[in-house]
Amino acid sequence: MPENSKYKIVDSGRIFSFKPNRYSLKLSVWTLGVILSLILLSTIFYHHLTRGLVILLAVLGPYLILHSLYDIFIRAEICYLFDRMDRTVFRKKPFFPKKNLMPFEEMVIFTSTSGGYWHYALGAKNSHLVKSYRISEDFRNGRVKSLKESAYEVDILTKLYEMTQLPVR
Repeated sequence: MPENSKYKIVDSGRIFSFKPNRYSLKLSVWTLGVILSLILLSTIFYHHLTRGLVILLAVLGPYLILHSLYDIFIRAEICYLFDRMDRTVFRKKPFFPKKNLMPFEEMVIFTSTSGGYWHYALGAKNSHLVKSYRISEDFRNGRVKSLKESAYEVDILTKLYEMTQLPVR
């Protein structure tokens, strides 16, 4: 079972799986460390802080800590599984049961754009504009293809295309 570390790609022959949000794990850990450091420093130098700064840290601190913990333990661990035998796409989230998303025949991979960035998304043919699932990190709009985009297309998109083009067994 070869494994690619950026997206935690696993290809067991029957099931191809990857974690599309795994790329942001390092940033979330750094953010959590910075926020905890700021809170520690603010408790040490509490008497030197203005009341507004204390209120700001009291409100934003817990929110940013919880958001970082969510990113680290739940969002980064969301896994999409593509079962070759059943020809079905599943999503597995921590603390939740595995969810059947759609069969391969209904699957559509498309790009979604927002604010100068775009990403690949997965949806069902008839409702992909209503309900879709993000399956890549954000890429910049531009004429030149980035190395991250090329690597994603080689590592993941080619596998997905090959699987969906296989005949039904």
